[in-house]
Amino acid sequence: MRDASTLRMLRRPWRFFRRLTLLLSLAAISAGCASTPQPSQSHTPLPPAPHATSDWLTFGYDAARSGVNPAPQPFTRTTVSRLTKRWSVMLPDVADSSPILLHALAFPGRPRDVLYLTTRDGHLIALDASDGSLLWSHQPSGPKITNSSPVADSAHHFVYAYGLDGALHRYNPVSGQEATGPGWPAPVTLMTQTEKESSALNLANGRVYVTTSGYFGDAPPYQGHLVTVDEASGAEHVFNTLCANQHRLLGAGDCAGQDSGIWARGGAVVDPENGDIYLTTGNGPFDANHGGSNFGDSILRLSSDGSRLLDSYTPANFQYLADTDRDLGSSSTALLPRIAHSATPLLLVQGGKDNHLKLIDRQNMSGQHGPGHVGGELQSVDLGCALFTQPAIWTDPVNGRVWAIVDTVCGMRGFVVATNAAGVTRLTEAWRNDTVTTSPVIAGGVLFAAGENTVQAIDPTSGQILWDSRGASAGGTTGQIHWESPIVVDGAVYSADESGSVTCYTLRP
Repeated sequence: MRDASTLRMLRRPWRFFRRLTLLLSLAAISAGCASTPQPSQSHTPLPPAPHATSDWLTFGYDAARSGVNPAPQPFTRTTVSRLTKRWSVMLPDVADSSPILLHALAFPGRPRDVLYLTTRDGHLIALDASDGSLLWSHQPSGPKITNSSPVADSAHHFVYAYGLDGALHRYNPVSGQEATGPGWPAPVTLMTQTEKESSALNLANGRVYVTTSGYFGDAPPYQGHLVTVDEASGAEHVFNTLCANQHRLLGAGDCAGQDSGIWARGGAVVDPENGDIYLTTGNGPFDANHGGSNFGDSILRLSSDGSRLLDSYTPANFQYLADTDRDLGSSSTALLPRIAHSATPLLLVQGGKDNHLKLIDRQNMSGQHGPGHVGGELQSVDLGCALFTQPAIWTDPVNGRVWAIVDTVCGMRGFVVATNAAGVTRLTEAWRNDTVTTSPVIAGGVLFAAGENTVQAIDPTSGQILWDSRGASAGGTTGQIHWESPIVVDGAVYSADESGSVTCYTLRP
């Protein structure tokens, strides 16, 4: 599972220590307190942002992890250069993923748009999106860290977050009160010392999806599994990617296999066509091609409740990937929209640490119908470098062209999805640049991504940089990054960084 090459990509050592300012902030942001993080000295008062017209409920915007907010935005590729810093606040610890945002919540006094973030030390934090002020926070006790992102339901009933106690918790988004009861908090792992929730949570089909992996350094025992939790009852299904014939949470010694962590940013990816779930695993044993129950370095398609394995894809060189630490699961699957006139209309793309981007038929992943087979990809593109990010899948409204935007450890590439007269669909590279960022997102026809000490706006059809937060007119930039990636809602760009800050950019008047 090791993401050491990611750390080398960012050209800085991994940090688990906190700055003194973060420790001081922790005293102010205890569970349920009402203290307010202070804006940075570079805070620039601006008129209130326009009222949000949409939510950002989960990592990647939607349950398919497309990375695309389709709502209209107040900027264009021409005017996005007017973005400037509105506020920046410090958190008690680093929020090592993406925030989510709910709009127009009925707080006492006035409606509020609210950001929710999960920090490495297990805080779930609610911030007023207009100025970054703290509304509430909770921190279930437990060991070590998480790299998770929260998720919320579209009716604004609950915000769900993983706790370091190894359980999934749900909270009232306004009061912050935890909703307990039968099944809640929902257990996710029995091995909190060696197993964690690395990826973002997801929600669809009336269920919350939680995935697990190991900590940095891959110390056993751990193995990747999916827990699906019914929103209403808290009832669970467990699918273990090793010892897949056991459908319960495993403890130390319950499975001879180790690793196979689900640690990519996207975690569980939901197919909008039918509600099926896609998981991509990291290094670990694979023997399903000989009737076994281990699925290391594989893509798994599961039923929406997580109880049935429907299909799988495993590259033919799976043993090489495991032996050389080249996890297939360094990136989650990216689902393409239905492709008209294609002989394979439902496709996915999958990158990994093996430097390749594969195009796969998600109706027949190995070409042999059913799980346990190896090979069968329709196309394999040599990226030259490893992929640790979630691709953005975007349909250009101007011409209907489908794009897959990926960012490797040596730069960003834009691929066009094209189908010829014979119905054969392929990825064709249209542009590349040397911008190295975390998972990109698209809003208003503009691609946004966080890089080292910067957030950038990029033309998704050419790769041209349109705005950079390091520019003189941007009002100040962000810090270093690991897994952090931005969200864009109603013209506001929100991004966390490794200094423990969250920064908001909006258009100048």
